[in-house]
Amino acid sequence: MSLPVYTSEIMQQWDKYTIENEPIASVDLMERAASLAAKAILGRNVFQEVAIFCGPGNNGGDGLVIARLLSEENKKVTIYHLNFAEGSDDFKVNYKRLPKTVTVVELTESSHKITHESELIIDAVFGSGLNRPVEGWIAEVIIQMNGLKGRKVAIDIPSGLYATNNHENTSFPAVFEADETLSFMAPKMPFFFPTYAGFVGTFRIINIGLHPEFKAEVLAKYILSEDIALVPRRKFDHKGSTGFLTLIGGLGDMTGAIVIAARAASRAGVGYVNAISDKDGKIPLNTSTPEVIWQPADEFKLNDKTTGIAIGPGLGTTEKSLELLKLVLDTNQPLVLDADALNLLAQHTELNAKLPENSILTPHIGELKRIVGIHRSDEELLAAQKEFSIKYKVFIIQKGPHSKLTTPTGKIYINSSGNPGMASAGMGDALTGIIGAFLAQGYTAKGAASFGMFIHGYAADTYARDHGEIGLLASDIIDRLPSVINRFVRT
Repeated sequence: MSLPVYTSEIMQQWDKYTIENEPIASVDLMERAASLAAKAILGRNVFQEVAIFCGPGNNGGDGLVIARLLSEENKKVTIYHLNFAEGSDDFKVNYKRLPKTVTVVELTESSHKITHESELIIDAVFGSGLNRPVEGWIAEVIIQMNGLKGRKVAIDIPSGLYATNNHENTSFPAVFEADETLSFMAPKMPFFFPTYAGFVGTFRIINIGLHPEFKAEVLAKYILSEDIALVPRRKFDHKGSTGFLTLIGGLGDMTGAIVIAARAASRAGVGYVNAISDKDGKIPLNTSTPEVIWQPADEFKLNDKTTGIAIGPGLGTTEKSLELLKLVLDTNQPLVLDADALNLLAQHTELNAKLPENSILTPHIGELKRIVGIHRSDEELLAAQKEFSIKYKVFIIQKGPHSKLTTPTGKIYINSSGNPGMASAGMGDALTGIIGAFLAQGYTAKGAASFGMFIHGYAADTYARDHGEIGLLASDIIDRLPSVINRFVRT
């Protein structure tokens, strides 16, 4: 099921709860966690020599356990101990357990120059409990670590990053630049923001068996494939019972956008797609997807069969476009708004109050900033998105790597699917079609939005596994939709 994203304080409470209720000694919990991390390191890296940088806290204790276990696997291990404070109790225990085969180098304020190179560099200086900027000679050590040539792995979180909110963090550039981060139990919020991607690298979640009955408030939920539950077709379903999507856009020279959205909607299982566009769109729509019903925008009238509406792909921002948007908002039906429908909202903020409850907005970063304003950090932008969702009772998907869905009740859902190959034109139009199709089929707004963004990315992932990321088109995703969607049908 979905993974919770917690604050660092909650993660510490989860550790404590496990120690008290499993029960297990804290040093044994450290052994379990670090053993699993060591196993992951051995399974994903080819090396003979490793340098492990350890602080004096429990993250450093994890590093000491990893050092001992890697030495037992005949790896040449050097520990660099950043000796800036007295070690934690568990650190002291594991320091004494180090075999003589492990070389320990003490780093202090007066002596902290690193000249040794290694195939693998492991960062265990600071864990997720860090709550103040890294400064002084410790910052100099981390900068030196970044300059080493070997592959870099961070334990739990790259040293220098805060686990929750880095808006006030002034550690940069003294933050470890990991190629991979091995995070215990749950991802950390900075893993999902572009500003910190260069520090986190790829991340992998290691389940260390913290107590399953622990309950606490979450920052967000990370959506996994297990969370996707699509409805099977019933024996007596027909096109009239599987939804009627009215799709509006494709004005002027932007016919391709509504073609992509219409194709995606059709492949996502909706019974009817009624595409409303300029007359220039009729032939491309009928040619690409003859199953689509075409209607001229000049004669807009919402079909009585409509069970879902999507507007925006290729809509433009003309007076005609604005009039269509106003007509759609007046229907007071939940709808999907994308692209120029969002730009029109940004230009005419008085329309925000007319958004039907449970509508779904799908902006990319630029469009989102036009709607909620420019903010100083990724965290502030997401907070403003959340506030907008609550104020206007709408769902918003901030499109991009790890798309972020905010709900009218203030919850945040983060997507796990998708890849960089999706950085090409038309991807957003395909997403609009998919979500619109789900909405028209009777899924709740939350279901349509969360399932839609996951299926969209997952289809891209299946293509990339077969053909690679470069050259991936929106059309490739659309072609994959039936097989992907049927994979997630739960009977």
